[in-house]
Amino acid sequence: MKSIDGSSKMKFLFLMMLSFIMMISCYVYHNYSTYKSIKVVAEESATVEYGSANYDVKKLLKAVEGEVISVKKDIDTSVIGEQEVIFEVKKDNIIKEVPVKVMVVDTIAPVVNIKQEKITITKGEEIDLLSNIESVVDEIDGEIAFSDDTTLENSNYYSLNYGNDITNVGSHEVKVTAYDKSGNLSTFTFILEVLEPEPEPVVEPAVAPVVSNAAVNPSGNDLVSIAKSLVGAPYVAGSNGPYGFDCSGFVQYVYSKMGINISRSSSTQLHEGVPVSYQDAQPGDILSWGYVDGVSTHSALYIGNGQMIHATNPRQGVIASDVAAWTRGSGTRVISVRRIN
Repeated sequence: MKSIDGSSKMKFLFLMMLSFIMMISCYVYHNYSTYKSIKVVAEESATVEYGSANYDVKKLLKAVEGEVISVKKDIDTSVIGEQEVIFEVKKDNIIKEVPVKVMVVDTIAPVVNIKQEKITITKGEEIDLLSNIESVVDEIDGEIAFSDDTTLENSNYYSLNYGNDITNVGSHEVKVTAYDKSGNLSTFTFILEVLEPEPEPVVEPAVAPVVSNAAVNPSGNDLVSIAKSLVGAPYVAGSNGPYGFDCSGFVQYVYSKMGINISRSSSTQLHEGVPVSYQDAQPGDILSWGYVDGVSTHSALYIGNGQMIHATNPRQGVIASDVAAWTRGSGTRVISVRRIN
């Protein structure tokens, strides 16, 4: 049998080793190439809505080179902003962890709740439009407050927008505009209907026949000026000033500042001076209010143009009022207009 010399044996061993190295290299290269080829491409707008309980992050993927076998790290939908999902992807028995950026976003706008879709008032009545807003609430930011600074942008507030003069008779659109912190916008519109006031009451005094062509009170305008200076003073039962008034005490005090003495109570002021018709009422005249029985329950000072100033109640104090509006709201009427000469 022919023997293999030492040189041939070394050559054989070298070739065997070289073959093994090449096999290992090919294996490593193949695995490396496979590992490098594993890719996950997300959609251009890979987003998940804030607070989502059921979602499939795999649907956020545009392309996958390999097979997604698990989600190793998920996102927290209770936190807004960019987050990272880590997928385990398998290809040719090679597993690679691939991170993908996903945005948790808030795209849900605030909810505006109003009390009435249409508010009806009479011209001259005061209206607080904010009182018609039940609430403005955002799912994430909570309750949203009102601001009249409409130059703000996306700053978690709501405002009211309407025409320049909503006091005019007619139908006015009031728009509620609400932003949350993420800039999501909601709008809601309600209607303010302003009606023509009812005609001023035609009052026939129940106490005595009116005097035609009664002389004008020369102190009328001065009395009005004094009365206007007292608007805002508190109502104090049984007081005739100077720091608080009831209705007849107010009228008595105003006249006393002009050096004119009149009686103290509504029931006696009903008989002061001379009676004139409401149509002939002049600034400074006393308006006596009551019911159909002709008993006076309230005194006020007429200031012209269908307006009066009077001490009303502990909540409002001394105010200026529209005579027609007070007639509708109080249930009483002017039973006599008295002029002090």
